[in-house]
Amino acid sequence: MPEPIEPAPSADPAATDPPTPTEPVAPEPKDWQAEAERWKRQSRENEARAKANADAAKRLAAIEDAAKTEAEKLTEKLTAAEARAAAATKRAVSAQIKAMATGRFVDAADAVDALTASGADFLDGAGQVDDAAIETALTDLLERKQHWRAEQGPRIPRPDPSQGPRPGGTTGVEDQIREAQSKGDWRTVLSLQNSKLAPASRPK
Repeated sequence: MPEPIEPAPSADPAATDPPTPTEPVAPEPKDWQAEAERWKRQSRENEARAKANADAAKRLAAIEDAAKTEAEKLTEKLTAAEARAAAATKRAVSAQIKAMATGRFVDAADAVDALTASGADFLDGAGQVDDAAIETALTDLLERKQHWRAEQGPRIPRPDPSQGPRPGGTTGVEDQIREAQSKGDWRTVLSLQNSKLAPASRPK
């Protein structure tokens, strides 16, 4: 019986050995200064582009303005002049309403506010302030707002008999004048002063 044949040993002993681990490659250090310079350059480039865009926008606006026709420029001037004229007319109407309402209303400003808010322009066909229209509106307003009506005519205080007779008949008038002055009733003051002077002007 033949003898079993043993396998021959491998000729390369390293073929069965584990591989030798390799050393990891260390990353190269980052150049932070170069990175900062790159961002600075990009920032300057963006700034230059923004400035160029702004300059281009200004040039475009100048070109558009120069391209306007003479008619467009005249239209703009006319519109501005009309706005100024309308404002001046409104002020004139308000002043006339206040002048015509003074003495008839407790506060003439109430009449101005009411009439200017009514929507009427109070102008005649020639564009002038229409006093007749204002008068009609004021009369109608007083009918509707009678508590706005100022007291009409001079108010002469009645004599007070309890105060007794006054020599010469002038002391009571003086008191009445002072009372009217304290109340701001100048019509009564004027009327009392005239009545006080009337006896002195009569022929003796």
